[in-house]
Amino acid sequence: MRAGDLCRVSLPEGSQVGDLNLWNLENPRKERFYSGKTRQIHSTHLKTYDRLWSCFPYLRPMATFVKDSLEDYGIDRDGGSLHDVVGTRCDDYIYKLITGKDRYGSCHRYLTEAVLEHGLTEEDVHDTWNIFMCTGFTRHNTDTFPDAPMASRGGPMVLGTDGTDFEHRQRVAAHYQISALNKSRLKYCIFFHYLLFFVMLIKLSADILDRLDIFILEIEELQIPTPLWWEYFWCLSVFLSFLGLAAARGNRVNDMKKYMVGISTIAFVPLLYCIFYYLNDVLEYLSLEEGTDLDDTDIFVWQGYPYGLLWYGFVLMAFQVHFFSLFFAWNLIKAWRARGALKKGQ
Repeated sequence: MRAGDLCRVSLPEGSQVGDLNLWNLENPRKERFYSGKTRQIHSTHLKTYDRLWSCFPYLRPMATFVKDSLEDYGIDRDGGSLHDVVGTRCDDYIYKLITGKDRYGSCHRYLTEAVLEHGLTEEDVHDTWNIFMCTGFTRHNTDTFPDAPMASRGGPMVLGTDGTDFEHRQRVAAHYQISALNKSRLKYCIFFHYLLFFVMLIKLSADILDRLDIFILEIEELQIPTPLWWEYFWCLSVFLSFLGLAAARGNRVNDMKKYMVGISTIAFVPLLYCIFYYLNDVLEYLSLEEGTDLDDTDIFVWQGYPYGLLWYGFVLMAFQVHFFSLFFAWNLIKAWRARGALKKGQ
């Protein structure tokens, strides 16, 4: 690859991780990726726009992490996160040292075979960037962060390096993909919630300005109807979005449940009230004969339009936004529970 080239790494199928090595194409035996310094400069787990740094004496960026389809995963409730530069690649030597058994087939071995055609040898293979791997630290070692061992189910020390020792943390399984997808969709729903909130705020602007004793002729000329209690009450639902976003960011089941309860009450209840409040006007309007003058009816009209029917249009959009918000929030809860059940089963 040359400067400016884009390399995409993807999972073709199943639960997999990738061990990435980098070498300077012009000087591969001397300048190569330095995972330790990359960790020191950025973090234990790389995020978008973090760079992969080369070894001494060069210490310069070799590549930049520009896009992550799983960036919404964040840090899970166990402290696990994706794309680490903490652990080394698994190898047959450590496997034999720990188990006393010979084995052929490891990340180190596969990397060695891959670089042979480029004139490199096993000695040129170095520590990697572990793409898609989900790892964390044991809590009792957080005070000695640089020396903290990676968390393993068998205890504070890693029991093996054949990949199975981290299975409960390294799985990029279906529920992780479901979680990332539904987080993204929930964010879109919250974005549309904000748009509806600003529409409502515009509707309430005349009343708010009157309460503040501010006179703007152009707004007064619109003769916007006096708002009802449900309009202000519905506006409170926008604050629930912050709870939902925080719950999604931290994979917090209880907070997501609170978000769902809040949307079901603070958002849906005033909308239902609106439906029943304007029901007679809407039914009367729909039953009118063609050519009937609205001024000759009891229907509340604003700017020549049936006021209740305008609210029904708003309610229809709001119902869809809130329904799908609940749907995606529930999908997230199920995905997080599935992950927890998987860990218990292991």
